[in-house]
Amino acid sequence: MFIVDAWKGSKPLWTVFWLYGVLPSTIATGIFLWLVSQGAPGSGLRQLLLAAFAPYTIWVLVAIWRAAAHAPDPLMGGMARGLTVAWAINATMLVVFAEMDFPI
Repeated sequence: MFIVDAWKGSKPLWTVFWLYGVLPSTIATGIFLWLVSQGAPGSGLRQLLLAAFAPYTIWVLVAIWRAAAHAPDPLMGGMARGLTVAWAINATMLVVFAEMDFPI
C-alpha cells in the first residue's frame, strides 16, 4: 500500500516529493484560496480542508524525510530535507493564520 510504503521511506524520493507532496498540496491550496476569495471564512469545506491538511502534511513530510535518506544523489536528498523543514514551517503558519481568520 503506497501510504505505508511512503511512510517507511520505501518509495523513490521523486515520487513522494512531486506526486504525493507537491501536486496534492498545490491542488488543496488552490481550492483553499478559492474558498477564501469567495468570502467563505468559516465554511464547512474550508474547515474540512484544514482538518485534512494537518494529518496529510505530517504524513507527507515524514515520507519525504525518510525517502530523502535513500535518494540516489545525496545533494537531492539534502535539498528535499531542507525544503521539508520550510514546508513544515509554512504549513504551520497557514493553519494558524487561517484559523485566526488572518488575511492570507
